Amino acid sequence: MRKTVLISCLAASVLAMHTGEAPANDNLRSLFLRSTLEGAWEVVVTLRVPAADCTTAALVPSGPNPFPSFNTFHFGGTMSEFGSRAAPATRSSGHGVWKRVGYDAFAYRLMFHSFDANGFLTAKMDIKSDVTLGADGLTFTGVSRFVRTDLSGNVLNFCATLTGARVTL
Repeated sequence: MRKTVLISCLAASVLAMHTGEAPANDNLRSLFLRSTLEGAWEVVVTLRVPAADCTTAALVPSGPNPFPSFNTFHFGGTMSEFGSRAAPATRSSGHGVWKRVGYDAFAYRLMFHSFDANGFLTAKMDIKSDVTLGADGLTFTGVSRFVRTDLSGNVLNFCATLTGARVTL
């Protein structure tokens, strides 16, 4: 299946370069993108207390919850993230890596720093997530495990459920 999609995408690219126009049926690129996480996503994160099953764990009661985040999965396996649960002055953007782990399954790991009101580093957040791409390729669902480590080495664990919607034109 992947070979067929790749060959079709290459043929469409060659046709577009030769004629200067995209083929009339421009669904080939769309089909390719819908089989990967690559691209920009609006994500809703629901923070939960640590549990063996994050999907049924109780919600973290403080702060905005759920909250929106932007994730961008770059070609080659890197990613960028920016969440909105904390003020921009109190956290860095997230950076990480991602990979396919099954036909429609992906794993990613991202990290960011937290700062106090004076701008001093207070903690590092390390997040590992597993997501499943929807059949339409435009949505995903998943679970994350958060590990917050402060400068003294104290650790707080959280988990979260995720829903994502691909940003499209």
